[in-house]
Amino acid sequence: MDRVYGLDQTLCNGKKYGYSPPPGARGNQYFRSGAYTEGSVTIRGKSYQGLKLNYDIFNQQLLLLYDDETGSMNIIEVSKAWLKNFSLGNLNFEFLDLEQKPRFFQSLGEGPFRIFYYWSKNVEAEGSIGSYYLTFTRAERDSYLFMNGQLKPFSTNRGLIDLFDPQLQPEIKSYLRKHKVNVRKATDQVMEDMITFIGNIK
Repeated sequence: MDRVYGLDQTLCNGKKYGYSPPPGARGNQYFRSGAYTEGSVTIRGKSYQGLKLNYDIFNQQLLLLYDDETGSMNIIEVSKAWLKNFSLGNLNFEFLDLEQKPRFFQSLGEGPFRIFYYWSKNVEAEGSIGSYYLTFTRAERDSYLFMNGQLKPFSTNRGLIDLFDPQLQPEIKSYLRKHKVNVRKATDQVMEDMITFIGNIK
């Protein structure tokens, strides 16, 4: 990254990542795995491409891996001060500070309505008394409809439909039935196609 951005202080304005999982803990704290993925970051309106990124969802930190001028590998937590969005591969995320709850959300769609997912993990004790271990849970997802600058939670097809104007609901319901959409299990692409369709209803 140094060769491209010369240690841009806007991008590298973060503290060193120092989180260590509990000794012997199973699983990991990341969105997917400990492997760093090529992605991009937008800070103060400037886009930085071709970065090595990872997302620690247990601690809600975006991580940047880079080698400094000495060739040493470093990992920093990208500062949230001016962070707008980032991508991991083909997945897009936004940093929102709504209702005094600054959080990262995966975002789907680009129209007047969007689907936002909040991802998280916890650490739980497993095993028997006197012999237990800690394990990171699977990534858990909370779903939201983002409209008019607000996050509206939903977990079922009916719950999603009810968030819209009554005039739109019959057409949305018909679309979900026709395409056999189950919002609990639908892929990102299915959800993105759905929210794009809803945004284009006249």
